[in-house]
Amino acid sequence: MIRGTGRRSSALGVVATVAILLLSACGNTSDNAMTRDAVTRVPEMSEAAAQATRTAGTPGAGGEGGPSAPAGEAAQEVTVAMHDIYFEPTEITIPANTNVKFILPNEGAAAHNFAIPDQEISVDVAPGETKDVVLNLPAGEYAFDCNVPGHKEAGMVGILKVEEGAGGAAPAAQGTPTTGAEATPAAAGEATPVTATEGTPAEAAAPAAAAEPVTVVSHDIYFDPTEMTIPANTDVTISLPNEGVTLHNFAIDALGISVDIEPGATEQVVINAPAGTYEYYCNVPGHKAAGMVGTLTITEDAAAPAADAAPDAAAEQAASTPAAEEAAPAEEAAPAEEAAAPAAAEPVTVVSHDIYFDPTAMSIPADTDVTVSLPNEGVTLHNFAIDALGISVDIDPGATEEVVINAPAGTYEYYCNVPGHKAAGMVGTLTVE
Repeated sequence: MIRGTGRRSSALGVVATVAILLLSACGNTSDNAMTRDAVTRVPEMSEAAAQATRTAGTPGAGGEGGPSAPAGEAAQEVTVAMHDIYFEPTEITIPANTNVKFILPNEGAAAHNFAIPDQEISVDVAPGETKDVVLNLPAGEYAFDCNVPGHKEAGMVGILKVEEGAGGAAPAAQGTPTTGAEATPAAAGEATPVTATEGTPAEAAAPAAAAEPVTVVSHDIYFDPTEMTIPANTDVTISLPNEGVTLHNFAIDALGISVDIEPGATEQVVINAPAGTYEYYCNVPGHKAAGMVGTLTITEDAAAPAADAAPDAAAEQAASTPAAEEAAPAEEAAPAEEAAAPAAAEPVTVVSHDIYFDPTAMSIPADTDVTVSLPNEGVTLHNFAIDALGISVDIDPGATEEVVINAPAGTYEYYCNVPGHKAAGMVGTLTVE
């Protein structure tokens, strides 16, 4: 009995030991399975989180990802129109560190470009097309220009101001009317009192005939005339029509005059100044540099030549009357054809400006050597070309070239073959008779 009990106890101990081992093994398996499951899930979540972080970070880094478009739309849009040959507007203010969409329509007849060299931005825009570019810039002042050859030099430039908390292009737009509004009344207001204080009624009456209104026409981009003479200490009304397609200005710094002239409009300013020589120019950015300048000469005796002109003309006419009988035989005796030929074959001058020819039409005799002088009064390279005659002459700024034309009767087109200049209107007609 005692032996049997011991064997049963041993058997029970063995069973208990096996059970404990089995339970331990099961516990380890479960723990390992749970551990494997946990390890598998954690990397998947971390990778997804990392990917989400990278995706969300793209707009801030470069603004090229899909989410950057809503950011650009949430900011403002600015339109910078391209004309021949200028930008409108020429000054723009935008907020710093903000996506701003620039819309770039080309309303000219030549190819243009919008470039910010400091930021390596360059957008080509064909005539009639509209491009756009999104800018996000730190605070600062940036120059923009058209990098088509000759266009920057001709005044196609502008300034982009990027400011913290700026609201857009409105401040730049407000600057133009302020200048014109302040300058015109000041000029007119200063001119009128001068005569009232210095001149007596007798003096005022005397120069009245001499002080006729003077007209200075604004074109793209030049004044006509570029020289004028008026009497000193006399009210002279200057009429200022703008026959161009862009804003122009008439300014004389020494007299405190600055008058803005919208396209198609005509402004006036009264000048009453002491004798001297004064420069007038267009203060629209780039226009003075492109040659839109002139000289005003004010002389004490400016009225006298004007008054004497009529008697001189009358004297000439009177003298011509008795001489008419003498002139008739001279015309009959002298060979008229020989006299006409030398006159027609005299040198002809075609001036290159930015960007037009002066004149745009000329006539020369057929089958005759005619020297054409070609001064370039612009600030950019120009060219004089007549394809039908095989003529092409490059003219550097400030230089004068010559070409001799001997052609049969006909009508020929001359133009500037610098890219974009012919399309911008730098063409003319040569009539050979």
